[in-house]
Amino acid sequence: MKAVVLGGMGLTGRCAVFDLLNNNKIDEIIVGDQVKNLEFNDPRVKFVKLDVNDKETLVRVLKGSDVVINAVQYYHNIKIMKAALESKTNYIDFGGLYRVTLEQLNLDQEYKDAGLLAIVGMGAQPGISNMMASYAVSKLDRVDEIVIRDGWIDKTNYPKLFFTWSPATLFDELTFKAVHFDGSVVESDPFCNMEEYDFGWEIGKAKIFRSIHSEIATLPGSFAEKGIKYVEWKEGSADIEKIKFLADIGFGGKDKVKAGGIEVVPREFLFDFLKSQNMFSPPESIQIMDYEMTVVTAKGTDEGRSKKVEMKAYFRYDEKWKVSASQKEVGVPGSIAAQMIMGGVIKGKGVKPPEQIVPVKPFFAELGKRDIKIRTEEAFDSN
Repeated sequence: MKAVVLGGMGLTGRCAVFDLLNNNKIDEIIVGDQVKNLEFNDPRVKFVKLDVNDKETLVRVLKGSDVVINAVQYYHNIKIMKAALESKTNYIDFGGLYRVTLEQLNLDQEYKDAGLLAIVGMGAQPGISNMMASYAVSKLDRVDEIVIRDGWIDKTNYPKLFFTWSPATLFDELTFKAVHFDGSVVESDPFCNMEEYDFGWEIGKAKIFRSIHSEIATLPGSFAEKGIKYVEWKEGSADIEKIKFLADIGFGGKDKVKAGGIEVVPREFLFDFLKSQNMFSPPESIQIMDYEMTVVTAKGTDEGRSKKVEMKAYFRYDEKWKVSASQKEVGVPGSIAAQMIMGGVIKGKGVKPPEQIVPVKPFFAELGKRDIKIRTEEAFDSN
């Protein structure tokens, strides 16, 4: 068995590689990235210097592989999916931030015709969140609403700001119109509809906000037969409020502006400045100590009675891999799904979101082996 991890030297991609290495049946793992900044110390890992914009090289690297895990910035999803089609390789990614996800779903027939499978949004949120929604919905005869809430806290003893996941994606969430489903997709201002939610555990109370997210692109369609009426995603933490302030005053902008007599792109200037101050990504020398929780609440009816199903996923930093919770929770699900494809557990063709193709109970069992816990509570309305 052979797998490719594009962006395998990155924050989330490396976690997919770490996890794949635990499977002794995998013969080779190709890590494609622009810079080699990590040694995996396993002869099965082969590094290939690669720019995903180089289609010819990309197709050549993918050929002969059972599956490719795309861990690069979601802006490149479509071109990588098309390269996977050309190379006859099954495909997995960590999300397309709603807009790109919709484009990816349009490739469904091409993947079916090629006899290939693409699982889009197989990270944490989307990914684990979709699977939690799927399990919750299975406990209801009719589902009225699904609300996904995500909160996190960083308890690292480190004085500077840094990002443990893509800053570009984060600023997109802070600046793109938020979306939710209320009979149809509705747009609203980014990071609106604030709610203070008590996650308990290590996180406690946090202000969470509605934003753009990939779950809205697939859950309404996946559960249409059960009458789904409402789907919403919310996220937040104390740290994100600081970053939201930067976006609110214009540093998330992608258009050129004049400052000091020169033209600059605010977002590019901010990112370059943060890099110069060693604040763009966490230093390799420290262990990030963060915690994250995703809560999926589904409401509907079961045997004619009103019922609520609530699921909670607990994510914690990993000291063995020396990665943050946000890194591990994204990279691991993609690896699990890749192994399920290679092992014949996941079958099917076309472009599918996780909730339509990944078997829920075996997937949750694999998460548990990796210290990612899922808890479920069911309650009927007493009235």
